[in-house]
Amino acid sequence: MDEMKKIIIIGGGLSGLSASCYLAKNNYKVVLIDKNESIGGRLTSINKDGFTFDLGPTWYWMPDVFDKFFSDFNKKTNDYYKLTRLEPSYKFFANNSKYDISTENSELNNMFESIEPNSSKKMKNFLNQAKMKYQVSMKHFIYKPNLSIKEYFSISTLKHFYRLDIFRSLRSHISSFFKSKIIKDMLEFPSMFLGGTPNNTPALYSLMNYADIVGGTWYPKGGMVEVSNGFGRLSKELGVKHILQEEISSFEIKQNRIVGVKSKNGNYYDADYFICCAEYPFVQMNLLDEKHRSYKETYWNKKNIAPSALIFYIGLSDKVKGIDHHNLFFDKDFDRHLDDIFNKNIWPKEPLFYLCCPSKTDNSIIPKDNMENIFILIPIASNSKDNQNVRNKYFDDVINRVEQVTNQTIKDKIIVKESFCVNDFKERYNAYKGNAYGLANTLFQTAVFKPKMKDKKINNLYYSGHFTVPGPGLPPAVISGEIVASQIMKDDK
Repeated sequence: MDEMKKIIIIGGGLSGLSASCYLAKNNYKVVLIDKNESIGGRLTSINKDGFTFDLGPTWYWMPDVFDKFFSDFNKKTNDYYKLTRLEPSYKFFANNSKYDISTENSELNNMFESIEPNSSKKMKNFLNQAKMKYQVSMKHFIYKPNLSIKEYFSISTLKHFYRLDIFRSLRSHISSFFKSKIIKDMLEFPSMFLGGTPNNTPALYSLMNYADIVGGTWYPKGGMVEVSNGFGRLSKELGVKHILQEEISSFEIKQNRIVGVKSKNGNYYDADYFICCAEYPFVQMNLLDEKHRSYKETYWNKKNIAPSALIFYIGLSDKVKGIDHHNLFFDKDFDRHLDDIFNKNIWPKEPLFYLCCPSKTDNSIIPKDNMENIFILIPIASNSKDNQNVRNKYFDDVINRVEQVTNQTIKDKIIVKESFCVNDFKERYNAYKGNAYGLANTLFQTAVFKPKMKDKKINNLYYSGHFTVPGPGLPPAVISGEIVASQIMKDDK
């Protein structure tokens, strides 16, 4: 009987966990190593004084991707965490008004009509197109390794390619349907979660509007950390070994192959194949000698890097009225915010922000039922100068605005307050320029234009996560793990 091939996965983010499951299922001996105290990468949590705060991602979209993942192991999502569909999906604050993105079609149509007459019919057409893009992408494009343009040279693939609106901007596409700035902002906001702007994100990504409005926004009881806990549980059930608080510091390379990796603790791990779920630029510039690098520092510097974020985790002694689980504060100008962080590379003068209040749905994440758990995120430029003074300034600004919009005092109810920003992204995740979402999904950073999943110089080194295909976000991370596992199995034949 052949000896099991061994695979080391460096980084325990969602893509690494996903890859570990697929490889273990296919009889590889898999060891997953992470520098932090818990698995999950950005998808983890912090606990303070009885409050559980999701540290990073808080949106659960595209449940079909997670369902497919678990079904590949003859499991159900429900075996690992319990989901609730949120109603409304989120609340949108703009123009001194608030709008609920409802799961009820009639309510949603009435809301759009109240903003722009005849917009509900246009929305139906818009979402039908978005549905087509979503279905075509999932079936024909998103699961490709994108190692070569030849992957698209089939009649069926080329036939669908031109339907995807890849050469037009998301903003141009949305503007062809709607006149209202409020509706445009509602439909454009996911572009920021894709790491870009509505002007440089391809219209293809209106598929996210379908995922959002039709597919719905969901929540796992116990917080988003339950997703990574679920993936971690399945990974261990399949026989994957997890090693935590172990930071890999160097690779031993012979004849263009890694024979082993060393950790800062002095440990050595050998394997047949290596996957880096750790940040791609960090691996290239810090773990590889210059002669072994596929991408130099100049390459990364030219890339459109996703924004960073200033995040606050706040525990309140009392409930907040007038907000829902997810809330988008677009009470300032979207374009000005985008211009400040993408073009001027400065702290936004009048920032938009996102507020998550999961205690509206889940009492298990607060010490007492009358308390509130708040997460506030402000998108900022990568590599922004981060210090306590600037954090305090922005905290005061956003809390004042929440107080004004909800017509109540909040500051006097704060019993827990933590923050996370550029310096923390760099320290905890080795995040390039302190980014929050990886590489922006612009036209020339989509599909074959992304950094390659398979290293171009080292024969047994692969990558997964938000700097390679398919891109930023939790569902793409799950898919990234499946693609890289499939590629290794293909190359190993």
